[in-house]
Amino acid sequence: MKTSHAQKVTIRHVAERTHTSISSVSRVVHNYPGINPTLRSRIEQAIQDLKYSPAPRKSRLPGYRVIYYMLTNRSLRTPFHAKVLQAVEDECTRRGDLLLFRTFRYAPEMPSEQLEIPLKDRAFSNNGRAVADGMIITGLTYANCLRALESTNIPFVIFGNNYSGADLSADSVFVDLQQGGYDATRYLVDLGHKNILFIGDISINWFNDIYSGYLSALRESNLRPFGQTKTLSDNLYSNGYLNVEMAFEQSSRITAIFAADDEMALGALQALTNLNLDVPRQVSVIGFDEEDYAAFTVPPLTTVRVDA
Repeated sequence: MKTSHAQKVTIRHVAERTHTSISSVSRVVHNYPGINPTLRSRIEQAIQDLKYSPAPRKSRLPGYRVIYYMLTNRSLRTPFHAKVLQAVEDECTRRGDLLLFRTFRYAPEMPSEQLEIPLKDRAFSNNGRAVADGMIITGLTYANCLRALESTNIPFVIFGNNYSGADLSADSVFVDLQQGGYDATRYLVDLGHKNILFIGDISINWFNDIYSGYLSALRESNLRPFGQTKTLSDNLYSNGYLNVEMAFEQSSRITAIFAADDEMALGALQALTNLNLDVPRQVSVIGFDEEDYAAFTVPPLTTVRVDA
């Protein structure tokens, strides 16, 4: 990579030169512990070669660290994100850190330089500048948001399963949804089911990863997939209901349903009740996410637990 003298060298240039993530460079710049010595040396050499001069770090408030939890393009009413926030709060409390929560909605096509990351808070600012020692990003995230986050010079980690983009170079945490989808389908196959309906909109990354596991388990057993993979309603419960209703109009051979979300599974259960089909004697149903209400359905819903 070549940079002209007229071009300002940024942290992205250092990351590209060293083939590492922006967050890795940031941790070296701010002398975070636990960095691989070889990686640290490579990044420090690139900083020297490129003559990169990092922006001054925003001063932290005395006595504790400030962690921002930002939920993007999603509502906290989504149980999974609420559970993650609770876990983050528990850990911050244990460590004596301060947690600030923000929601942030934006369009994927908006230029990154126009995105105003909601970091400023009157109660926690330093001369009008945001004070943060780190950020946790969950929800539906796009590449323009990552570029805007990189410009803040604050270390961050994102929940990778909900990232929608070609390449994710930032530090991230993933749930192995493909393995979860495989295990759920394998469970149904081992019960003797051969006609297993999958319901979930695979244009959504989360559901598509689960669907990949479903397909893998069926291929392994030489079984044919049968999926209702389009959104028929913005409401998950209604979507489950309508997809099952449509599927049984097409085939009466279905003996099991794998819903990629527990709320869709509830809609599926109601549709089966209206079709006078007994669960689990005539049709088995399995969900995904282990929401609290799953244990109180009649019969209790079998589901895949995601450790939020």
